[in-house]
Amino acid sequence: MADSTIDSELITLVNNWGIAPSVIDVVPTDGFTGSKTHNVATRAAPIGEVRQVRCDGSVGKAGYSQFIYLQVGTQNPDVAMAVKHVVAQDSATVWYQVTNDPDTALKLPTGLAAIALSAMTDDYYGWFWCGGVCPEQFVSGLGGTYKTNDGVAIGQFTAHNLDADYIGLDVADTAGEGIFGYALAADT
Repeated sequence: MADSTIDSELITLVNNWGIAPSVIDVVPTDGFTGSKTHNVATRAAPIGEVRQVRCDGSVGKAGYSQFIYLQVGTQNPDVAMAVKHVVAQDSATVWYQVTNDPDTALKLPTGLAAIALSAMTDDYYGWFWCGGVCPEQFVSGLGGTYKTNDGVAIGQFTAHNLDADYIGLDVADTAGEGIFGYALAADT
């Protein structure tokens, strides 16, 4: 099956990181992709901090979104991390390290995943979208399409290794597959 796409306004993520939002309606002073806290060598927020914001619908869908503060481990050597890349755990011992490399991700398919807000550097810290509606109002680059395996239907999906050897969205149809989110329509 060839890889396909689904629009950002047709998906909602489930925060499976086990961390409830600790900060509500507080955006970093220079935004979620600003250089004070995002893609930085020294962490500038507590590891695993989850911030929940309300999207008012002026850009994208209205609803709540969640961001989590994590560290990039080692990226996919063939595809550098970029905005809209799905990431999964990169280490069994450092729970907060993530990768966009399906070959080194701890477990795929998985529900313990997030989405990158921008290009990132190995071993650097930053914010990732982890729950709720697509926060296009706060990170415009998240709008548009997301990679799928051409099998996502209305209902739950998981993070999965796609044909092009990157992590994307796939229908969660097997027992034990973690739920990463819900699709409001089938992929195209």
